[in-house]
Amino acid sequence: MLFMASCLATLLATEPEQWTRFRGPGGSGKASLKNLPVNLSKDRYSWNVALNGKGHGSAVIFGKKVFYTVTPDKPASTRCVVCVSTTDGSELWRSSFPFKEYHLHQFNSFSSSTPVVDAQRIYLWWAEKDSTEVLALDHDGKVLWKRNQGSFKSQHGSGSSLALADGVLLIQKENLGGDSFIAGLNPATGDTLWKHAMPTDTKTPYATPLIRDSKDGAEAIYASTDNGIVCLDTNTGKQKWVYDAKFEHRVVGSPVLSGEVLFASCGSGGGGKASITLHVPIDTTAPKELYRLDKQLPYVPTAIGTDGLFFLVSDGGIGSCVDAKSGEQLWRQRLVGKCFSSPILVDDKIYVFGRDGDYQVYKASKTFESLAEGEVGSGVHATPSVGDQRLFIRTDTRLICIPAGKDA
Repeated sequence: MLFMASCLATLLATEPEQWTRFRGPGGSGKASLKNLPVNLSKDRYSWNVALNGKGHGSAVIFGKKVFYTVTPDKPASTRCVVCVSTTDGSELWRSSFPFKEYHLHQFNSFSSSTPVVDAQRIYLWWAEKDSTEVLALDHDGKVLWKRNQGSFKSQHGSGSSLALADGVLLIQKENLGGDSFIAGLNPATGDTLWKHAMPTDTKTPYATPLIRDSKDGAEAIYASTDNGIVCLDTNTGKQKWVYDAKFEHRVVGSPVLSGEVLFASCGSGGGGKASITLHVPIDTTAPKELYRLDKQLPYVPTAIGTDGLFFLVSDGGIGSCVDAKSGEQLWRQRLVGKCFSSPILVDDKIYVFGRDGDYQVYKASKTFESLAEGEVGSGVHATPSVGDQRLFIRTDTRLICIPAGKDA
C-alpha cells in the first residue's frame, strides 16, 4: 500500500498542470510551471497558428489539447469551438454553431466567454439576440447536450465565463432582464441543480467567480454592482454570506484572494473607479471590510493575489503592488500601454500583455524588478493560459505557444 501511495504521489507530482477555465485553477491566475522564458521573442515560439476570426476568450488546456472559441469575420453568423494540439498547433477539429447577432460594446466580441473543460467535456455559455445557451461537447467536438437559459439583456453584450467546482457547473446570468440568477448545473446532463436569484437593475457584471475550498466543499465568490460580494455553497446554491460593496460602477474584473484577504473593483469608461478589500476567513459568515483604494485601479483586468500582496494592473497599463492587509502601496510602475488582458503569475514571475501587443514580465515581489519586455506582433485582449508545460498567448490574430525549458 505504501508503495502504491508513493507511485500515485509521484504520478500526481509529474502530471502536467491543467488550465481548465478562465485564469486557471480556481480563477487564481497562478501556475507553478518552472523555467518558462521571460523573453518571448519569436525564436522562443514552438508554434503559432492563425485564429481566422475574432474573440477575447482565453484558451483552455486539458492533456495534449487546447480549446478556444472564435467568431469568423465574415459573416458573423457562426461561432466555432476549435481544438488544436499542444504539441504542434495542428487543428484536430472545429465545430460551428449558427447564432443571431446582438448589440455589443465596441471592445466586446461574440466569443468573449472562456470555455470550461474537464476530463469528459467542454462547456460553453453563449448569448445571442434573444436567448442564452449552455452546451457541452465531448473532446471530439460532438454536442452532448444544450440548455436554453432565457434572454440576456445588457448594454454591452455578454462576457462572463462559466466555472466548475465539486462537480457543479456554475453559470452567472446576471442581466437587466427580469430573469437574473446564478445557477448550478449537472455537467453530465445540463439539468439545473439549483438557482440563486441575483436581481440586477443598473449594470450587468462581467466577472467570473473565484472558487476556493472550505470545510463543507467548494464555495464560489461573486462580485457585481447590484448585489455586492456574494459567497455561495457550490453544491446547494445556499448563500453563505453577502457584503454590500456599495459599488456605483460596473464590475468587470473578477474578485481575487491573497490568503484570507479579498480584493474586488469596479469602473467605467477607461478605468477603475472604486474598490473594496475584505477579510474573509474560510467558512466566515461575517466578512470585515479592511480598506478601499481609489487610484490606478483595474476595471477590466483581474488582479493577482499572492504571499500577502496584491498586484494590480490598470486599464491604462500602470502596475502596482499593495500590501494585502494594510493597503499600503509598495510600488507603482508603467508596465504596458492600454490593457484589458489579466496578468498571470507563473512560478514567481508575472506576465502582462497590452492591447497593442506589448508585454512585460516582472518579479512578484515587494520591489519592482523588470525581467523582460517586448512585443508579440499583434494586440492581446485575452488572458494567457498555461498547460502541458507551455504558455499560450492568444493575440487578436494568432495563438502562440511558448514551451518551458531549462535554458529559459
